[in-house]
Amino acid sequence: MKEITLKHPVKLASGKELTKLVLRRAKVRDLKEAQRRSDKAEEQELALLALLCGLAPEDLEELDLSDYRALTDSFRAMLDKS
Repeated sequence: MKEITLKHPVKLASGKELTKLVLRRAKVRDLKEAQRRSDKAEEQELALLALLCGLAPEDLEELDLSDYRALTDSFRAMLDKS
């Protein structure tokens, strides 16, 4: 698991402020679920990352691009580690 502190916290629809993300390692079932949700690559990525963080894709859409980049970089780094 990887914790990512947001540089630009966001307020979720629930009213909760999101200040950090906790990214867990992906499993094959997560990839299959993301692919089931959409046939577009960018939507699949968003769905997969949301699953791994325990959030809705709509929550991640509110992230500042620099925070989203930190999330995707952390995910890719996890894939490169055994």
